[in-house]
Amino acid sequence: MDEFPLKKCVIILDRGFYSIKIVVALLSLGTSFIQPLRRNSKLIDYSLEPDRLFAYRGRGIKYAVKELQLGGRRARLLLYEDVLLRGEEHSNLIKLRLADGDEEADQPAAEIDERSHGKISILTDLDWGGDRIYGLYKEREDIEQAFDAMKNELENDKSCLGDDAVRGYLFVSFLSLYLYFRVLEMIMEAGLAGKISVSELLFQLSKVYLIKYGDGKERLSEVPSNVEGLISKLNIDILPKN
Repeated sequence: MDEFPLKKCVIILDRGFYSIKIVVALLSLGTSFIQPLRRNSKLIDYSLEPDRLFAYRGRGIKYAVKELQLGGRRARLLLYEDVLLRGEEHSNLIKLRLADGDEEADQPAAEIDERSHGKISILTDLDWGGDRIYGLYKEREDIEQAFDAMKNELENDKSCLGDDAVRGYLFVSFLSLYLYFRVLEMIMEAGLAGKISVSELLFQLSKVYLIKYGDGKERLSEVPSNVEGLISKLNIDILPKN
């Protein structure tokens, strides 16, 4: 925090970084931050009724906002509710209780505490809309997914190389991540960040392929209408005219 000019940044932290000391220090520096909270945090007010709406990647999200004072400085608590996630977590809880042989597993679902089901709480100093803050928080997951892709899909988490070969190996890994984020940037510029991910886009584009015939002729396979729509929205020219 002393080394970098954090006033020019929006720091997106992990749940594990939360402490009053860190939040107050960030507020004192004038640094903007997005800090998700653990579900058992005493700052969270589960009595809030989320009444503001937006959609993120096809999922309906509701949220509420509460003003806070931390260390004499102003902050905001945003309580998000993912309705689909709430249903999934509630269903999983019931199945776990049944699997554990809980004698009370047959009691009405209403008696199961679901205050925190499907809820994500974020502490921030930003006055931006809840949808924008949620989108920035979710971008951290995109970064984690990129490293996951590097380690698993690209299998770049291990090598049997040494010396300069490792440097080249890591450089190529870096280039692959650069390409990943370049595609992500194109998605964001087209206003599609909340509707499609990098992997989903590449999967859709992979449906178009080149067919080589025995007589030497080459033709594209049929281009689905949704792929044509994505190409148009992204303003990229990747299909040959003829």
